[in-house]
Amino acid sequence: MQHFHPLVRDFWQGPFDGKRVHHSTHLSIILNETLDESERITVLKTAGDGRTAVAMRPEVAAQFSEVLASTGKLDANALLARFVEEGIILHGADNIYYLSEDSREPLFSEPTPSDIRQLSEHDAAQFAEFQAGVSEQDLDDAQVELDDWAVFGVIDANGRILSAGSMYPWQQDSKLADIGVLTLAEARGRGHARRLVRAMCRHALNQGYEPQYRCQLDNVASNILAGASGLTLFGQWQIVTPEIETGGSEAS
Repeated sequence: MQHFHPLVRDFWQGPFDGKRVHHSTHLSIILNETLDESERITVLKTAGDGRTAVAMRPEVAAQFSEVLASTGKLDANALLARFVEEGIILHGADNIYYLSEDSREPLFSEPTPSDIRQLSEHDAAQFAEFQAGVSEQDLDDAQVELDDWAVFGVIDANGRILSAGSMYPWQQDSKLADIGVLTLAEARGRGHARRLVRAMCRHALNQGYEPQYRCQLDNVASNILAGASGLTLFGQWQIVTPEIETGGSEAS
C-alpha cells in the first residue's frame, strides 16, 4: 500500500469532514455544510482501496432523502446516476497523482538537467514563440502560463523552449502545487516532459509544497507521463460542472 505525505491526507480530509450518514464496504456519504457552492457535491474514489466518498451540502442531501434512506441498496454508481436524473451533472473525473513517501529519495538523488531552468518575464519572447507552436486545445488543457507561481522550461541549444511547465498553489491556503506541462509536438517522445515534471517536483518540495498532477481519465499520454515521472495515483476526483445548474439547464 502506498503512503502519501500528511499534507495530502490532511487536504483531502477537509471536504469529507462532517456528519457521516452512510458507510458501507465501498461507499461513504458525508454531509458537510462548509463545502463551497462549486463543490456542493464532491466525490473522491481512492486508488488504494477503491472506496468512494461522497460529500454534499445538507440542502443537496435533502433532495435525495428518499435515496439516502434506502442505504442498504445504495452504491456509488447508483447515487451518481440519481444526480444525473435530478439534473446535477458532475464534471468529468480527474486522476490525481502525488509522490509517494518512498519516491522522494530517488528524486532528490538526481541532479536537475542542464537544459532545464526556471523561466521569468525575461523569457517572454521565447515563451510567446513556444505558445504559438502548440494548439489552442493543448494550451487550454495544460494551463501553463508564464506568470504562474513557478515556471520551468526545457531549452535547446538555440534557446528555444521545447517543453514548459508551471505550478501554482491549488487552492487558497493550500500547500499543494498543481502542475501543468506542455511540449511542442515535434519534441515529444524524447523524455523532455518527464524530466521537467521531476525538476518541478524537486522545486515544489524545496519550497515546502507538495506537487500535485491532475489529468482526465481518458488522457492516455498525460496519465503515462505521471507514472513515468514517478508519481503515484491517489484517486479520482469529481465536483459539480460549473456550467450546469440543478434542473438540467445550461447557465447563461
